[in-house]
Amino acid sequence: MAFRKSGHHRINGVLGSYAVLLMASAAYPGIAMAQTGPSPSEQSAEDTTPQPSDTRRADREMSTGDIVVTATRQSQRLSKVPISIVAKDQEALDQQGIRSVSDIARLTPGITFGQTALNYGTGQTVISIRGIQSDSGIPTTGVYIDDTPIQTRIGISPSLTNAYPEVFDLDRVEVLRGPQGTLFGSGSVGGAVRFITPEPSFSDVSLYGRTEVASTLHGSESYEAGLAVGAPLIEDKLGFRASGWYRHDGGYVDRLDRYSKEVIDKDIDGKNSFSGRLALGWRPTDTVTLVPSIFAQNINIKDSSRFELATSDVRHTNYRTSLTRLPENHKDRFYLPALKATVDFGSLSLVSNSSYFWRKTQTRSDDVALSLALFAGWAEPDFPDGFEDYQSRTDSVTYQKAFTQELRLQNNDPSARFNWVVGVFYQNSRVRDTFAAADPDALRAINLGQSLIEEPPFDSISELFGVELYQGLFSNYQSVQHHDKQKAIFAQVDYEILPRVKLTAGLRYTDLKYTYDGFVAGPFNTTDGTATRLSAHEKPLTPKFGISFQADQNNLFYANAAKGVRGSGVAPPVGTSCSADAAAIGFDPLQPTTVKPDSIWSFEVGSKNRLLGGKLLVDASVYRVNWKNIQTLFNLPSCGIYTALNFGDAKIDGFDLAVTAKPISQLTLGASVSYSNARYTTPILGADDMIIRRAGEPFLIAPWTIQLNGEFRQPVGNNEVYLRADFAYSSHDSTPLDVNSPLVDPDLPRAPKTTTLNLRAGASLNQNIDVSLFINNVTNSHPILSLYHDLPGTEMYRASSFRPRTIGLTATIRQ
Repeated sequence: MAFRKSGHHRINGVLGSYAVLLMASAAYPGIAMAQTGPSPSEQSAEDTTPQPSDTRRADREMSTGDIVVTATRQSQRLSKVPISIVAKDQEALDQQGIRSVSDIARLTPGITFGQTALNYGTGQTVISIRGIQSDSGIPTTGVYIDDTPIQTRIGISPSLTNAYPEVFDLDRVEVLRGPQGTLFGSGSVGGAVRFITPEPSFSDVSLYGRTEVASTLHGSESYEAGLAVGAPLIEDKLGFRASGWYRHDGGYVDRLDRYSKEVIDKDIDGKNSFSGRLALGWRPTDTVTLVPSIFAQNINIKDSSRFELATSDVRHTNYRTSLTRLPENHKDRFYLPALKATVDFGSLSLVSNSSYFWRKTQTRSDDVALSLALFAGWAEPDFPDGFEDYQSRTDSVTYQKAFTQELRLQNNDPSARFNWVVGVFYQNSRVRDTFAAADPDALRAINLGQSLIEEPPFDSISELFGVELYQGLFSNYQSVQHHDKQKAIFAQVDYEILPRVKLTAGLRYTDLKYTYDGFVAGPFNTTDGTATRLSAHEKPLTPKFGISFQADQNNLFYANAAKGVRGSGVAPPVGTSCSADAAAIGFDPLQPTTVKPDSIWSFEVGSKNRLLGGKLLVDASVYRVNWKNIQTLFNLPSCGIYTALNFGDAKIDGFDLAVTAKPISQLTLGASVSYSNARYTTPILGADDMIIRRAGEPFLIAPWTIQLNGEFRQPVGNNEVYLRADFAYSSHDSTPLDVNSPLVDPDLPRAPKTTTLNLRAGASLNQNIDVSLFINNVTNSHPILSLYHDLPGTEMYRASSFRPRTIGLTATIRQ
């Protein structure tokens, strides 16, 4: 393996931070003892109380991931929660080298997370659970930081998708499968992903630190450093938790000159990430706790990680691009101030969560290849002579502002015979999205196309489109504001009708108001400027019913039925260049399109079993999903523009199975399998009864996902050495493409199967310090993902793949 040497000075510099962490950890136990531990005179010589290192090791051996979660808005052991849920605490996340939500999805069967051809390399993504995915309107998966929903409407702009917190200083991550609308609202029809942060402590001092350095094959070095500290300021009255983290992910795609094909810029797709959080805990009385906090994150992706098939050596993971000259950068930053207030009445608690989420994203794309394809019909991978200075770009800017208030009253004993939670919810969300395609030289490209077909040139753009460039610059300009206001009341009750048998019933009533204010202009929209306002008002009910049987302390069986509803949306006009596709499908390309609500009913049966004295854990569920009137985002092949419509119904059948085994105390083996048979059940007819989409057409997801892992730990005194392997597999859907559909590009096959293998070997010192060497993507797997070209018939194919083989060193401290 040939790794670049240019970053060795960075590696040496970052390794210095290991020394800092090690010295801090050596001193830190003394600090903790001084504040929380007994003095030597108070501790008997015969005291056999397990020390922290022994306790942590014993907890890991006994729990095997059975952590405390709040998926039902109350604290319960994972094995006692009667829904399908995956949860990982910070230690488990570190063991698997999880650094982002994409890693979580890759190692959690049943979850799909990726970037479509529309937004690949921009940092913008789509996430789905159990195949319930839609790239339009309100997301199908809720994304939460603590009790704040941060998901946003998904639109045609590459800036308008969800934000995700980077994985550092988290208490745990919870992935809830199936509709969670009763407790978590309309953005959770497929499930929810919850990022739970550590709370300030009023009695204990805590420390968590992580640093890492890595080198990628044919790419630049990556490195990170982060530190989190918590401590009481006034014993039992005032405490804090503070963290700061920075990470640089080195790039691995090189830019070539458009004409000479020589490398002019290496590793263009680097990424810099920063996050920080401060939380204070205050107990003004014995029954009242206030926790104000602020979470900030800033991500800067320098350029897209898309590469071209024609100029890249994919087999050897030498990725290159020559179609872009401008950096296709993406910036994403958010702030989340919040206040949590809890009043403990003994058997009851009143919980209030108030928050304000502010976010800004900026994305730029180089559209020279697209403009030449659209305006000139240019289909060759090489640019035409005389267009060396041609420029075309799109800038997208999104602002997201949301105030959220939730108030819950709940009993404090989830094991009580009668268990309940009731609450009210309010959110006022505004999203402003601007999409500006600047093409000042469009007439030159148009006349190149005229010359290719031996037709006379145009004197102006208005000769062809009826209008000139908007503001003399933009061929397509759109500015949209989405205003969502929702009010909801909800309740969920668990009642033990017979010994060990509980019935669950929940209901959420929501008042949803949505307003769309849109402005479009430019030749693509054949207007000098048109403003549109549309609104929708719905009042959906989302019930949930369930039954569970706790056969004994080790075996839980359950069945659930739940409904999820997404509110209305609006798709902007697509313009005259899409007239052919619009005519075939049957909608007006010059008018905004109202997208109606869609709904889901999910039925699930599952069990959680602890067998063979805890040496074998089984978590299994089988489900059926009926999805009606699906809101669908799709590409119009003739113009390369995306729009959204309600497109029929679907059914999804599948199962999730996770098995964890401990054949001996040092060895833990895990296997997770998920299968999803997701297909449309109704044909969609366009103009003249043309079949737009046939019944039985599968979703664009992998039917099978498998994750295998194994970890061997060998105690050496108070220390441990370990070896871990993680393998992930996603299958290929071999269903033939419906090449007769106007929505299908016959040159773009379905996604291939994928495999990844990660290895990690390390040592845990006193159970507080962990140093490990890792290799990610051991086999240098390089599947062609998100393959696309600007228009059918063009040969300028672009794609993405996994990060090439990466070798690195990680050190963590946990006290």
